[in-house]
Amino acid sequence: IRSAPRSPKTIVFPAARILRGLKSNRRDIQRAPIWQTILRCLILTLLIIAAARPVMNRNDFAADDGAILIIADNGWDSAANWRQYRTALDQIANQARFDLQTVYIAQTVPEATGASTWKLPDIVGPLSPADTTSLFDRLQPRPWSADYTALSDLISERPEMNRSVGSILWLTGQMDSPDKAELASELLDIAPITIISPTTTDRIAIRSLNRSGTGMVATLSHNRDDLPRTVNLLARGERGNVILRHSVDLAANTDQSDVAIMLPSDISNAIQSVGIEGIESAATMFQTGARWQQRRVGVVASSGDGPGVLSDQYFFLDRALSPYADVTYAPLGTLLENGVDVLVSAGPISGLGSQFDALERWINQGGMLVRFAGDSSSQIGNDFLPVRLRLGNRDFGGSMSWEKPKRLLDFPENSPFHGIAVPDDITVTRQLLAEPDPDIVSKTWARLTDGTPLITSAPRNAGRLVLFHVTPWADWSNLPMSGLFVELWQKILPLASPSNRSDAELQSSLPAQTVLDGFGHPHQPDALILPVQTPLPTPSPRHPPGIYGENGQAVALNLGPSLTDIGRDVVWPSGVSTREVTDQSQIDLAALCLLAAFILVLFDALILLVLNHVSLRRSRRSNALTSVLLAVILTGASIAVMHPLPSAAATNLPEAALQPRLAYLETGNAPVDRLSHAGMTGLTEILRRRSAADLNSVDGINPETDELSFYPLIYWPLVDGQEPFSERAQDRLNRYLNNGGMILIDSRDREVEPARL
Repeated sequence: IRSAPRSPKTIVFPAARILRGLKSNRRDIQRAPIWQTILRCLILTLLIIAAARPVMNRNDFAADDGAILIIADNGWDSAANWRQYRTALDQIANQARFDLQTVYIAQTVPEATGASTWKLPDIVGPLSPADTTSLFDRLQPRPWSADYTALSDLISERPEMNRSVGSILWLTGQMDSPDKAELASELLDIAPITIISPTTTDRIAIRSLNRSGTGMVATLSHNRDDLPRTVNLLARGERGNVILRHSVDLAANTDQSDVAIMLPSDISNAIQSVGIEGIESAATMFQTGARWQQRRVGVVASSGDGPGVLSDQYFFLDRALSPYADVTYAPLGTLLENGVDVLVSAGPISGLGSQFDALERWINQGGMLVRFAGDSSSQIGNDFLPVRLRLGNRDFGGSMSWEKPKRLLDFPENSPFHGIAVPDDITVTRQLLAEPDPDIVSKTWARLTDGTPLITSAPRNAGRLVLFHVTPWADWSNLPMSGLFVELWQKILPLASPSNRSDAELQSSLPAQTVLDGFGHPHQPDALILPVQTPLPTPSPRHPPGIYGENGQAVALNLGPSLTDIGRDVVWPSGVSTREVTDQSQIDLAALCLLAAFILVLFDALILLVLNHVSLRRSRRSNALTSVLLAVILTGASIAVMHPLPSAAATNLPEAALQPRLAYLETGNAPVDRLSHAGMTGLTEILRRRSAADLNSVDGINPETDELSFYPLIYWPLVDGQEPFSERAQDRLNRYLNNGGMILIDSRDREVEPARL
């Protein structure tokens, strides 16, 4: 064939017929529809945008170069706007997280340290944004003023921090304070400063609260405003119940307002504290103390004494007592039947013969008898006296004497009058002399320059006897007509309570009973709080506002009287920028982009299944399967971005399991729940200071719905009307106790049946 090949033949046939029915397994990319190409390009675009982590409503508080120094002004004036302060702190932490910046945190108020001192906390840092958020959760306002001078010294002691800081953010209000503007001038030499202030600029404090003949008078200090404002005063009783709500109009362009409120005596006596509705601050909480309680004072009068005689003899006494007590003039028997708190008698006690046993029983049960000398022609007897008296009286400056009138010495430390300034113009021309018994010094509350007693006192069972060695009118001394006489009665009246206090207990050093936090919530004091002495000190870390002393000696240390010029705004130096806290939350758009990409991938997979008529069980399921797998991956990524790990402030169960904390049972009674939260927060703070326990913020829990096993200690306050727990809640409580849990049940001075527990 090769040597003699055949000649080729030409054959005519339809060549295109060979291609009929030919199938190819290779896909041509040009066959993809335009809509699918656009859809998948859009998905890729969303993924690229998500990788860039875009943010909506971004708050650029500081430049993105260098560290951030945050000065958190947590003095008393920050409590009213603390929610806005926390919002700003969280926004700053988010910015630091976005820009990968480190943070330094400085506080402005001192804390108690050592045995009797206090100092400003050290500047913390550098911190990561996550650690910054955790520290913010433990930051709380304090019920005393800031110390900007000490903060300036702390900042100057950190040169390495000053070199690394690129911007300074100062969270503070616009109220002027000593050395505040000067500190801003010094900080400008380190880095640019931005002042972040709350949107509400109202500042208000209760400066004073006094009893009047018709009720009470309150003095409010506040910032000036071009428009009048209205606030509501809330008076609360012993259990925190509101017993009075009174509207107060604050005039425009004024920084002080006085308001008089007419109240019956019994309602005034029931008031334990007065606050301002809607403003939680120690400056807007004014506690009353024992001095506020108006005592019922009975002046022993003879049945034949008319109104003219009584008004003439007891004029000065009535003027001193009437603003602070309910004064009644009546015979002794009538006064004892009416159950007065204090009896006052000048000279011999009228009607004592028939009422001797009744008077003795009344004193032994807690009554106070205050006696004065009578006229020079009569003696006051030997019964119901704190000391033994010599016969007659002592006369200075008379025609038969060459001695000059005597003056008063400073009050001794064992006297309730200790700390009151003695005017130089108080003189005594005549007095009753006491026998120099061995215990005369301990019974003396006031003495003259020659050492002789002027006022003596002694306990008698649960009651007390007090003797003024002069008359209540101005013939023996000018003491009754002086302002000192009023101050003495202000100290004597609170002592009239049914508690057996010896002379050793009537000291001027009063331990704290309850103290206020920055929000004005009372809680139990810790070991770092020292007793107060008269005159009362300015609130500080060692002496926070609160109630000091027990029963009749309880005095209220309030923040308001120590505040001055709260209406004056600070003048910032040039170069300081200011801005307000915004409520617009920063939104991470990466999560939204991932969610949109996930929805588009699902849409792409659905369209492929419908148009190509494929099933996941056939061989051509790769396109749909790829889309489904990609959708699952995007779902997990979007969930991770949209639901990050909860912050330290959250109160959900997984966080309580990871970060230990204390808890309290919610009762539904708002004042009790606030008190429980404040008390457990204080306990948490003390445990942080005095132990290695790193507890997080307190949780309020409900055994009906919440898991209890995450909490080492649960505080349970009992309240009236509390519904019994269901069987499910009881099982949870019993299981919690069986597994080693601890529940502190507080009956709150109530009789509780064991079966109920």
